[in-house]
Amino acid sequence: MAVTIAIFPIVIDTTLGLRSIEPDVMNMAKVMRASRWQILRRIRFPHALPALFAGMKVAISLALVGTIVGEFVAGGEGLGSAILAAQGTFDTAQVFACIVLLGVLGTILFYTIDFLERRLMPWHHSQRLLAIPGE
Repeated sequence: MAVTIAIFPIVIDTTLGLRSIEPDVMNMAKVMRASRWQILRRIRFPHALPALFAGMKVAISLALVGTIVGEFVAGGEGLGSAILAAQGTFDTAQVFACIVLLGVLGTILFYTIDFLERRLMPWHHSQRLLAIPGE
């Protein structure tokens, strides 16, 4: 369920990133007789990485929500089932504990992707702005 929901923002953002290359860069690569593989590997994919990571950040929250909804509908275990069981017994404290745990889990997953983004794209301008003290 999570993969089904999360794949769409990742694919859409990656496709947008792969297609949003300046024509001058593509013309220069063609003039230098770069193969299609070289263009993909050296120009298109690095240019699409910021869009890919943006899609992954959106997708991680959607995947978390999709997982919980899936557990509400057909799950026997997990936080969604725990929320439903606690709700059925009017155990408000357990419901809120599960919701806080979901928030913590979502935050950890988001910052894991953010960490990977900083490691894989130190050249991107969004990462350089973080490294400049005082700005």
